[in-house]
Amino acid sequence: MAYGFVDLRLNQRGGGEEGFWPSFTDIMTVIVMIFLLAMLTLLLKNMDLVHQLRASLAAERAATMQAQSTTHINTELNMRLKRLEEEAAMLRMRLMNLGEEQSRTLAELHESEQQNMQLKQTLSTITRARDVALAEKQAIEQKQADLAAALALRTRELAEQQKQYQLKIEAFGKLKSSSEAQLARLKRLETAYANLETKYNRLIRPARSPLGKVVVLVRYRKVAGTLHIEIKGPKDRDYQPVGGAELHKRLARLQQKHGKKLYVRIIFPDDSGLSYSEAWNLTESLLRLYDYYYQE
Repeated sequence: MAYGFVDLRLNQRGGGEEGFWPSFTDIMTVIVMIFLLAMLTLLLKNMDLVHQLRASLAAERAATMQAQSTTHINTELNMRLKRLEEEAAMLRMRLMNLGEEQSRTLAELHESEQQNMQLKQTLSTITRARDVALAEKQAIEQKQADLAAALALRTRELAEQQKQYQLKIEAFGKLKSSSEAQLARLKRLETAYANLETKYNRLIRPARSPLGKVVVLVRYRKVAGTLHIEIKGPKDRDYQPVGGAELHKRLARLQQKHGKKLYVRIIFPDDSGLSYSEAWNLTESLLRLYDYYYQE
């Protein structure tokens, strides 16, 4: 016993030099065991860190895939919304066009009725012209019958188109709830559209489409009684305000460059402040001058 502690070392001997090496061996054994325990602890911690890192990488990959999926869905929804907005704008313009054609057709029918009345009065007084007047009357009646048959056929076609437009309008209403006022206006126009009578030679013409065309956007808005015009060319990133003369110059240059591939899309925002008559006049004049559909 030394200093109150029991000496537990093995192979104790009397000499100081003979007991040094066993003591040194015991110390090194303890140090090696401590080193092994430390290495084992570090290995366990490293394995835990590796598992955590793998879990973090897996979570990051899952988040990246989800973000890519969300971005793709948003892109598809934006493209679908844009197509529906263009179809709604084309529908409004076509309805206004058909309304004007209906007025002209009714005027022609009214004029035809007046001519029939004049012919009947003339037949009662002029005997020599009776045969000629009867022949003219038969020709007019035949023309009216052909027009009625064409109108009946077109009415059925318009009914089918109206169903398709109704489905598109309903889908557009789900994507853009704030357009309830526009949908109500379109429904009123569709009611008038169902009763339209148009000429047969205009019925077989294909619909106006921007596919394969160079699209130019023109936007009109009236502020405090002043007409504001903005244009966005195929290479422009945003709308540019222009005057009436500048607008025609730019459209003339584009028409000279692209010819019958120029598609002019005219936009009237909900708060444009323009009446239907003003919007129709602006659209009719601009399309007839530059749009491919009216150049053929």
